[in-house]
Amino acid sequence: MRITSVEQRRYRVDFDPPFRAAWDPIPRDHQVATLVGVHTDEGLSGWASGDALPDHAQIESFLVGLDPLRTELVREICETVDFHGGRPWIAEAAVWDLVGKATEQPVWKLLGGRSDCLLAYASSGELVEPAERARRCVALRDAGVKAVKIRFHHADWRDDVAVVEAVRAAVGRDLQIMVDANQGWRMPGDLESRWDLATAAQVARALEPLGIYWLEEPLRTDDVDGYAALRRLTSLRLAAGEMVRSAQEARDLVVRGGIDVLQCDVVLSLGIGGCRRAAGLANLMGRSWSPHTWSNGYGLLINLHAALAFSTVPYVEVPFDPPAWPAERRDWLLPAPIDIASDGTIAPPPGPGFGVVPDLDALEQWRID
Repeated sequence: MRITSVEQRRYRVDFDPPFRAAWDPIPRDHQVATLVGVHTDEGLSGWASGDALPDHAQIESFLVGLDPLRTELVREICETVDFHGGRPWIAEAAVWDLVGKATEQPVWKLLGGRSDCLLAYASSGELVEPAERARRCVALRDAGVKAVKIRFHHADWRDDVAVVEAVRAAVGRDLQIMVDANQGWRMPGDLESRWDLATAAQVARALEPLGIYWLEEPLRTDDVDGYAALRRLTSLRLAAGEMVRSAQEARDLVVRGGIDVLQCDVVLSLGIGGCRRAAGLANLMGRSWSPHTWSNGYGLLINLHAALAFSTVPYVEVPFDPPAWPAERRDWLLPAPIDIASDGTIAPPPGPGFGVVPDLDALEQWRID
């Protein structure tokens, strides 16, 4: 079997009302998604999405003629392209989907099959008042969800802590709570200042009595020394690294920075093969890997397969913040939404590869290229 072509399709879906992501100063009135198909001379195809593929022609030139079962070679090719250009990891993910279909196995099992489901943590996206966030978290708890992540980004971090206090008072100890400070990186053109080490330490101390599972991205991603210092100042787990561009950055956050949870997203950072290596390093250091999953429904699905295979965290991030961000809005690229089960767990659709085949005819209504 040989790869014969790498196809790229682009779609746009409009959002009404717009989604006001806490980390983006511009309300999102639409989403553009790239769907990549890797085709073979035996008629099998693999599909993936979650990011753009600006280096499509170059990636295709390197992958055509290659045996798709040589997944480590695919990873190395994508790594060389990533260094010089955009993030090409959805091409690698599509190859893994193809390999799963060729071997008639789900990707999570091909990668090691550590778990067949994980507990979902419902990851919020909006900034809302404390009473409203508490109401939403109570509704999630009553629906069976076991953990939530609360997004920070108020001008005064004390207002963010007040949201967590309201949620904890409303749900008691029935929900695990993660906190995302959103200080690791900024959207294009966003020059808002970041927290310094003293601020991060003050926030961590304020959160410690509230039983927080982890504090995510309290500092810039590249502030390895800052993370090492913060690690000595708080008992909270620290999580970071969702958008690192290199394995060296991931390594340094774990080895030098002392973070507890590495969060590389397999469709945005390092790919499936690279994240598996980073997760192995974290595990050897007594730390964990658990992926960021905020891209689109396909990106969530692909990261879910990776998490089932080699995450040692009992939870996996599921972007889910109704009514602003329900599963239907998140998963429009997929044939059907991926739902959290009544026991709080989430699993991919059954079947080989990623368990889905995109409905290209249904998606045609949104195609722009």
